[in-house]
Amino acid sequence: MKIYFAGSIAGGREYVELYLELISHLKRYGEVLTEHIGNDKYDDKTLGHSSKFIHDRDVAWLTSSDVIVADCTIPSLGVGYEIATAIHLRKRYYAYSMQRQAKSSLR
Repeated sequence: MKIYFAGSIAGGREYVELYLELISHLKRYGEVLTEHIGNDKYDDKTLGHSSKFIHDRDVAWLTSSDVIVADCTIPSLGVGYEIATAIHLRKRYYAYSMQRQAKSSLR
């Protein structure tokens, strides 16, 4: 089974260690196409990947995946787009959100 794991990258990497743990667990069930989401040192831009390259690669992975697992804890346009694409492609998906402590600008 091919698994696409979606998690926030540009919106914040505060859960990258948890992503790595979840990806390790998901690997018991199949190939995780997006293992790099759990690597805090991975950066597509540093590797010289253009936005178009990243988009086309990720859509190809979404298209070839059997299931999408999406962390929605950190608001992310990218994860939202990936979920919408999964729905459009009629893919099975599981989206979840962990409880976060609200950050207030009031002091």
